[in-house]
Amino acid sequence: MVGCWALWEQRNKVIFETREVDPSCVIVKRVRDVMEEIEGGGYVRHKRRDKGEVGDRVVARKGCAAPPVGYVKINVDAGVKERAGVGLGVMCRDGKGHVMWGASIVLEQLWESHIAEAVAVLDGVNEARRRGHEKIIVESDCLQVVEALRKSLTGRSIFALVLEDILSLCNSFSSIIWSHTSRINNGVAHALAHPFPRVVGRFLWSEALPLIANDAVVSDLSLMQ
Repeated sequence: MVGCWALWEQRNKVIFETREVDPSCVIVKRVRDVMEEIEGGGYVRHKRRDKGEVGDRVVARKGCAAPPVGYVKINVDAGVKERAGVGLGVMCRDGKGHVMWGASIVLEQLWESHIAEAVAVLDGVNEARRRGHEKIIVESDCLQVVEALRKSLTGRSIFALVLEDILSLCNSFSSIIWSHTSRINNGVAHALAHPFPRVVGRFLWSEALPLIANDAVVSDLSLMQ
């Protein structure tokens, strides 16, 4: 379906904009990007300016995975409610997959989804720094955000400015990894991003998360690899 849509889009550019395009490359890339976002695409280690540390992409496994020894993993998600603002969910696990802390944030800003996802990453990274974590994996099901962080995207848009804030915090950690996962593996953060009742503010929990996330926590632990 995605391939058909991409083909139609390229056809319109040729007919109505008289542009020369290579539809085969565009279509293949579009389909691969969507499949990677759905299934999860692994992680990329952040390149530190002082150490020149670079990591290769590692294909994500199906099912929720605990972080490597010495790391904590921070899952983030965002939910955009039309004309009602955004909800952000952040959840941190230790090396055994147990919840260490989590946050649920409801804001009245009318952001696009990728901006909200980036703000969720910023909140998670900032909280990890505040708590003194040294090695972290930041995991999101938004491929656009993960790829932008991997490439250290710059610019003057709101999205680019949020990314700049995130990247400025990276030197606070000895190691930071950007991870892309499938939506089904991001259930706890998703639940925290959609609280009920919906109350504007930032709510933080340590160890025990609210009831809205309990089912997702149990499901994740049963699939833990």
